[in-house]
Amino acid sequence: MITTITLNAAIDQIYHVDRFTAEEVNRVTEAQQDAGGKGLNVAKVLKQLGVEVEAGGFLGGMNGERIRSLVREKGIRDEFIPIAGESRVCLTIMDAETGKGTELLESGPVISDKEWQKMLNWLEKKSKRTKWFALSGSLPQGLPSDAYAQLIDIIQSNGANAILDTSGEALRHGIEAKPFAIKPNEQELANLLGVDSLSLSLMMEEGHRLVKTGIPHVCFTLGGEGALIVNREGCFRVQAPAVPVKNTVGSGDSFIGGLIHEFATSQDCFVAYKRAVACGAVNAAHMEIGYIDAMEVEQMMKEITITEL
Repeated sequence: MITTITLNAAIDQIYHVDRFTAEEVNRVTEAQQDAGGKGLNVAKVLKQLGVEVEAGGFLGGMNGERIRSLVREKGIRDEFIPIAGESRVCLTIMDAETGKGTELLESGPVISDKEWQKMLNWLEKKSKRTKWFALSGSLPQGLPSDAYAQLIDIIQSNGANAILDTSGEALRHGIEAKPFAIKPNEQELANLLGVDSLSLSLMMEEGHRLVKTGIPHVCFTLGGEGALIVNREGCFRVQAPAVPVKNTVGSGDSFIGGLIHEFATSQDCFVAYKRAVACGAVNAAHMEIGYIDAMEVEQMMKEITITEL
């Protein structure tokens, strides 16, 4: 069993337009709605890979009920903590002419101390029965910046494993808790280091430093260039063949889905790296967020290369 935790779940609303132009009327040609938030995208990918998965986090208001309904429609079990605030809506405007999307993300509800304590109590019990957790996304208002670190401490004190995908101060504090794996992208790593740009050597240096602190798998995602991964054995470049990109939103979450799927089943780290990159690439080739085709992933894995640096 794998559990995903989405502290700031959302309704993902996607509008398709022929050509998006700011400050003008834009006619929507197609509209789509799904349960969103990075952890829920991970759960969707895991379900498509045939893994038993359940989703946890916070949900509130009418939007929260809609999210719960959308999650259950996909056959994903849920154990959300109810909150007084209204869950958020995240809007993506897809431009058919450019193939690019513009995201408008609400900040989400304010979580009370009482609601946060309910989450901690739930996780204390849950992590004694479940061994793999994906912690993904931004922190809602009201939570401390070390919220993920608190969750990781609980998970790992009970002998379970946490994979963390977040950014900013939440990532900085989360790293201090030494999760099983982290997955910052290039921009998130640059922000963490306080630099404008990254060289490969700087990324490798930071990866080795993080592994030495006690994080077994440090995964830097590089968009269409695959990933740079550092573990106790060394530093590795993982690359997939180019795909016709339709929508890159959710590719990082798909990466997490592939990674945790393999660690929870085969525990072969190099197969896990391949599956992670394959899931990310296959997601980018489809319009739907957090969508992969399991057969396409298997085929893609045969074409992925891993090179030790």
